[in-house]
Amino acid sequence: MSDYPVNYWTDVQIGTSGLKTLGMTSFMNAPVQCLSATVPFSRFFLGGHWKRDVNLINPVGSKGKLTGAFAKLLHDMWGGDLPYLTPTDFRKIICQLGPQFNGSHQHDSVEFLAFLMDGIHEDLNPILKKPNYIHSLEEEAELQLQPLRIQRDREWSNWRVRNDSLIVDLFMGQFRTQLECLTCHKMSTAYSVFSLLKLPIPHASGKIPIECCLDEVCNEEILEEDDAWVCSHCNKKRQAVKKTWFAHLPPILIIPLKRFKTNGRFVDKIDTSVEFPMKNLDLTNYMPPPLALGADRSPLDDGLPVSLEDPRTQVPPYRYDLYGVTNHYGNFSSGHCEPFSLFNLGWRPTDPTLDTAFVASSGGWVCCDDSIVTPLTPEEVVVCQSSS
Repeated sequence: MSDYPVNYWTDVQIGTSGLKTLGMTSFMNAPVQCLSATVPFSRFFLGGHWKRDVNLINPVGSKGKLTGAFAKLLHDMWGGDLPYLTPTDFRKIICQLGPQFNGSHQHDSVEFLAFLMDGIHEDLNPILKKPNYIHSLEEEAELQLQPLRIQRDREWSNWRVRNDSLIVDLFMGQFRTQLECLTCHKMSTAYSVFSLLKLPIPHASGKIPIECCLDEVCNEEILEEDDAWVCSHCNKKRQAVKKTWFAHLPPILIIPLKRFKTNGRFVDKIDTSVEFPMKNLDLTNYMPPPLALGADRSPLDDGLPVSLEDPRTQVPPYRYDLYGVTNHYGNFSSGHCEPFSLFNLGWRPTDPTLDTAFVASSGGWVCCDDSIVTPLTPEEVVVCQSSS
């Protein structure tokens, strides 16, 4: 997708047509509103660029059915002719391709968002023969000697050989997890990708900053006893230290907050309130430092500004501005289970028996409550109730 010009956006008047609920379809409407408010993503579909990239023979894609239905819905939403639309055709395609979303009961909006993004990715992914990349022990040992930036770029490139779409360009990030045996000090490093940064919420009384949730994911822990690591050098279970942090942050960051956890046969809800900034969510401390000057310096470390065309040109500080929020109101049995969130670089979560979306438009904010779209103050956006 490198030939598609993608830029950051500010104060853009987005299409804000409401979406009428078809039974209990708020779980679908709210994420669609937030994706619509992701301006470079929307423009890709509104301008018809998606048509040239549809892979009609990808066996795991929908042959463009899902992407075409999504593009048509966005076109109607941005047309501005009606205060609200009835997304019957879009829902019909969703139910054909994802029977789990059929029926008239409420579903998880995060599950729906993942389904939609995965489906669009496969529709636009041109790669048919996907090579497998499995490191030998020698290759892994050689990789360990390289600077972090070189390791990351190599692993990211290897993954991109199998996956290429606008979803990857905009929404995909990468974790780096390192294990170190505390007996022989052998290290093993693994890289994994994510499109939804699901954050657990630590139990606490009162409010906590979102950084506390990030610390639950990007942390250092000791593996021992039943969780001990089988060291390939010692050839037995050993106490080890596990470190996890980001290797690559996506241009647009999607953060679902995990408010429900399984406790035996029951599901408990975490009522802790999470505070988050509207501007400058700073993730610099969760990223490895850039390469120092020297022979190993990469062209990617030349102080270039962050670019959406090649996310690997990211340089610190790594900061995100909020542009979209989904809210879910209700309880476990009556509605959506995992609220989530978007920041410009992304979005955020909240909690009825319906889901709503707060999106930035033309320098202000609007609330998309199914078919009703109303203005919103910044103070109302930032409120993060324990029900969210």
